[in-house]
Amino acid sequence: MRRSLRYYGDVPTLPQSFPLIAEIVSPTDLAEELFLKAQEYLQSGCEEVWLVFTENRLVLVMTDNQVCGFKAGDVVSTKKVLLGFSVAVDELLG
Repeated sequence: MRRSLRYYGDVPTLPQSFPLIAEIVSPTDLAEELFLKAQEYLQSGCEEVWLVFTENRLVLVMTDNQVCGFKAGDVVSTKKVLLGFSVAVDELLG
C-alpha cells in the first residue's frame, strides 16, 4: 500500500527507509550527527548505509552489526543489499 507524506504527519523521519541509503558528507557535517542519522536510517528499516566522504576519499559502509571502511585504492562492496555489487572508491569519487 502506497501512502503519501500527509499520512505520516509532521515527523522528523519517515517510519520506513530505503534498503540502501548513501549520504554524501559535507565538510561542515558533524561526525556525531552523521552517525546518529545513519542509526536512524538503520532503525527505520534501512539495511545498509554508505557514508561517502568525498574530500577524504573514504567510504564507510554501516549495517546493523558492522562498520567497514574503504579508502582510495580500495574496492567498496555492498554487505546486505545488492549482493555482489562493488565499485572502486576512485571510480565512485571520480
